[in-house]
Amino acid sequence: MNRYRIELEELSAFVDRLEAFEQRAESIAADVDQQIAQLHEGWFGSAAEQHQARHNEWMAAAEEMREAVAELRAAAKTAHRNYTEVIAINTAMWP
Repeated sequence: MNRYRIELEELSAFVDRLEAFEQRAESIAADVDQQIAQLHEGWFGSAAEQHQARHNEWMAAAEEMREAVAELRAAAKTAHRNYTEVIAINTAMWP
């Protein structure tokens, strides 16, 4: 039988770090998007169009990454809750 341990405090800290990362990534993406919008107010032509297309791809990839991080955070949060409940149930069985 394999043994494994769950460190609930570390799992909780991981969830917190993921949330902070999500917030920081969102902030950076918003800042970059704003700067690109300002840049394109006076930049026209083929290079500007190509740059905007690459920026749009980058923004889509950044959004995909943030969604994946949110899913990971939700899964870690669920795992923490489940392990906490199991510990409480198992502890209650042994007075």
